[in-house]
Amino acid sequence: MASERKKVVLIVEKQPNYTQLLVKQIMFAGLTPLVAVTGEGALRKAIEHRPDLILLELDLTDMDGLELVSLLKEKPTIEKIPIVAMSIFSYMKYAALYGGCDEFLKKPVKMIDLMAHVRRFVHKIPLKKESKQPKSRAV
Repeated sequence: MASERKKVVLIVEKQPNYTQLLVKQIMFAGLTPLVAVTGEGALRKAIEHRPDLILLELDLTDMDGLELVSLLKEKPTIEKIPIVAMSIFSYMKYAALYGGCDEFLKKPVKMIDLMAHVRRFVHKIPLKKESKQPKSRAV
């Protein structure tokens, strides 16, 4: 029986401590982390490995994160890979979403929120919405 390919998450992050935290979370979820610290490295790894999801810090050292998104979306083999953008600047949310990202998370990211989005995009599990129905009371 052929084994199924393990799901891969490309982490594009320049801060080593944050990268370690993300790698641990991705591994704990049973996924394979792939790391890039520059936009150029991320583009190269995305083309080569075709990850199932890209976690992208928008403030990169060699190029603007939105420029990287544009380059990723130009490549037919990787244009459909979901991208979750991250930034300490909340005003970047709209630019990220209009620029082609599928989601935006403000840093510092709560790991529970991050992993909910990883599940949503990698495993195609929708985010649960809280029920609006009143809770029943015990009688």
